[in-house]
Amino acid sequence: MKYLKVVSLALVALLVVSCAAKLPQKEIDAANAIMTEAETAKADVYAPTEYQAAVDAKAALDAEIAAQDAKTSGKDYKQTNELVKAFNTAATAAKSAAATNVETVKGEVATLITDVQTAFTTVKSESEAAAGQAKKAKKAGLDVNAITAQVAAEGQAITDASAANDAQDYAGAKDKLTALKDEIATLQASLEAAGFTAVAQ
Repeated sequence: MKYLKVVSLALVALLVVSCAAKLPQKEIDAANAIMTEAETAKADVYAPTEYQAAVDAKAALDAEIAAQDAKTSGKDYKQTNELVKAFNTAATAAKSAAATNVETVKGEVATLITDVQTAFTTVKSESEAAAGQAKKAKKAGLDVNAITAQVAAEGQAITDASAANDAQDYAGAKDKLTALKDEIATLQASLEAAGFTAVAQ
């Protein structure tokens, strides 16, 4: 009888241990791995809204884990499990959105490169026409030297933007090209208003 009591107590102890709350480490590791993949895909750049949601979800999970770790007894990981699922979902969404959006931006950059290079060819020809008619340009209020320097800078900027595109920094290339497109359009309008047009090639 005494032996049975000992065995029963041992079984109860084992049951208590087996039922004790456990941190869902495997699920946490999986969610963190997906978050790392989202960061590698530059989700912060190409999917900032989704990325921030994932960051917030991770912060909530970390706070809950810290709260449970601070307990000396009565740990409960029910809420932790829910937060891990939420983090996993948010990280997956960020990773997916980044992959989709980067392709969109990549296509936009390809179009911008063509548009900017075409506009630059025109404005460069117009600036050369202005340089060849310095008196007319001066009378129209144009600073030929400044325009020549600007055109040279724009040519270099196009080279830099193309290099960024080749390095798969599509967001950076898009920013550079968008600014360039506007700048070239403004210069072109000034030159054409003064009567300078591109020379037919």
